[in-house]
Amino acid sequence: MSKQQFWNENADYIDSIMNKVNMLAEDTYIYILHLEQNRAWFSETAKDYFGIPDTYIPDHYKVMSKLIHPDDLWEYEEEIPKRIQGKDLDRELCIRIRDAFGEYHLFSIHTDIVTDERSAESYLLLLLHNENVLPRIDALTDLYSQARFVADLERMIGTKELFAVLMIKLERFTNLNIIYGTEFTNQILKETALQIIYMMDENSAVYRLDGPKFGFIFRGCGREKLLAFEQELRERLAHGIPVANRNIPVKICAGAILIEQYVGNGDSVSSKAAYALGNSETEHQGKLIIFNDLVSISRNVDLDLMKVIHQSVREGCKGFYVEYQPIVSSETGRIVGAEALVRWRREPYGNVPPGMFIEWMEKDPSMYDLGNYVLQTALQETVGVLEALPEFVLNVNISARQMEREEFRERVLQILEDTKFPADHLCLELTERCKDMPFDMIKREVEFFQGYGIRMAMDDYGTGSASSGIVLHAPMDEIKLDMTFIRGITEDAKKQAMVKSIVDFANDTGMSTCLEGVETEELQNYLRQYHATWFQGYYYSKPVEIGRFWELLKE
Repeated sequence: MSKQQFWNENADYIDSIMNKVNMLAEDTYIYILHLEQNRAWFSETAKDYFGIPDTYIPDHYKVMSKLIHPDDLWEYEEEIPKRIQGKDLDRELCIRIRDAFGEYHLFSIHTDIVTDERSAESYLLLLLHNENVLPRIDALTDLYSQARFVADLERMIGTKELFAVLMIKLERFTNLNIIYGTEFTNQILKETALQIIYMMDENSAVYRLDGPKFGFIFRGCGREKLLAFEQELRERLAHGIPVANRNIPVKICAGAILIEQYVGNGDSVSSKAAYALGNSETEHQGKLIIFNDLVSISRNVDLDLMKVIHQSVREGCKGFYVEYQPIVSSETGRIVGAEALVRWRREPYGNVPPGMFIEWMEKDPSMYDLGNYVLQTALQETVGVLEALPEFVLNVNISARQMEREEFRERVLQILEDTKFPADHLCLELTERCKDMPFDMIKREVEFFQGYGIRMAMDDYGTGSASSGIVLHAPMDEIKLDMTFIRGITEDAKKQAMVKSIVDFANDTGMSTCLEGVETEELQNYLRQYHATWFQGYYYSKPVEIGRFWELLKE
């Protein structure tokens, strides 16, 4: 077929068509259908990528049927005729297409029609995005990724339409990982994704989020439809999914938010849904919690505050600062280190206790930036302490939001280099909130940082099963006992036995220990019998800013 045959000598109209093609293209693959002649033109890049013999093809269905995945061909053959008729042009079509090397990739297909008013001939423009080369597809489940989730939230907010956002989390996932291993739990995620895909329609989309979490966006969805979907999904997964010749019942926690005429961004919507999910998990035994209901209960007080704090992070952590609580030798009571603790102060709110926002922030993607701010600020402010106190070690809490990001490794090393802080005087503390991360992933990250001399500690040890599992699987340098074990220990035989067994376990396995919550001299003297390494608590000092910390060192 010749160029003249395809365009039917409409040379003056080619420029108009190609301008529109270029607007849609954005470095992806394009082909155009001549609707009256059923002929197709493929761009040079499309021809080479898909291994098509020529840019002009007389029968595009014959060519595409060889390229499209057999399981997706029916959808292509059903949906493209609709587009040819001018229907659903604004709806994305997702199809797996084979490249010239025989490998299938997921493509999102976007369409539009151009008509020549003079000849009345029409052309269907098709834009093919290779989703697998973008960070918008989850490699494990082939669902849209968290990055695509936030991007689609932004797009939906811009439409001003009614929509709903749902987040679910598979319960007891960590336990399954311990019992059966990562390969087994990965298969659970894959099969769960398949079960969910069967429930999707043209007004809904599903996304793989971090860990055992999935997100959903429902266009034109109100409360009743949301509740019905969540109930159907819960029942479907409770019946069990097939994994390794077993039928595994899956229970979920669920949080959601209803959106209409929203003024905000995708991150903000995501964090609100995540907050509702966390509330479902910790307060309501997995029952669906809708954020809008939480807001009405709290009368918007917490919502307003969280919105301001969230915006503060986006503004370069404005209003945040770091305080330091001394860590002392259990034998001498002398300061040997400090724990860096984030604080927030801004008018008209004044000093806001971290307990009011840390739990919220831990569920929000912006925690990555806040955590890195705390690390950099703390190292900058305390690097001079090493001259006065050569044995000084700085402890900094890190969140799951940081640990799960690949770039966090290099960020830590870069901060150490920028601040000239010696790596072997830094201790990174993992919290119980890291429990959703696979143990093998935690182990890899711990060993990486230890390879550079950085110490690793398990914070809040004993407050949940996850902390014990992490210590057993990863080579930790230190465990910190939560103050709940120390408060009232002198009259509680169970706490005495627990603290003794934990400290003995640490000493026998070469780990250091820090007992938190030491508030009186009498308690300090009593706790010395357990032979822990360090103490921390209000008896020595509450958390203070760096100027006051220097005064404590002099005292």
